[in-house]
Amino acid sequence: MIRNFLMAISFLLLLSCQHTTVPAMAEPASKNIKETVPQQTIKVEKLHDNKPEDNEVYNTSQVEIRPNFPGGIEKFHAFLKKNYVKPQDLMDDEAPKGGVFATIKIEKDGSLSEIKIIRDFGYGSGKELERVLKLSPNWIPAMKGGNPVRCLYSIPYYVQ
Repeated sequence: MIRNFLMAISFLLLLSCQHTTVPAMAEPASKNIKETVPQQTIKVEKLHDNKPEDNEVYNTSQVEIRPNFPGGIEKFHAFLKKNYVKPQDLMDDEAPKGGVFATIKIEKDGSLSEIKIIRDFGYGSGKELERVLKLSPNWIPAMKGGNPVRCLYSIPYYVQ
């Protein structure tokens, strides 16, 4: 009984699948389509995805491609050395020398924001590094999942 039922359904499915041909593209009414269709500029707008924009700030260990100064980190150190002006109090031979440490956020467009001096040794060394970092050109932003992301970056600078 079940066998007869399955055969009947198979037979109906076989007959219901008819092969009909549909042309892939209908021919235009006129051979010269440029004369019949006016030229128009078509605006393409990006539709918003349902996923929210990623504004999270990542550490350099969380991204696939780390942010980079144009030309590499050596060029960045050269930029710092060229633009950093030693405070007058540090010109003495007896003045202490040491490191100034800062963190910056590199935005999706490569601009620097939220420059914070974590540690300096006084004499205006931290303020001078902050001034120089504000002069920095845009960086190449960090990438995660093929998209640019905001990234926190630490910068040590040693004054000698």
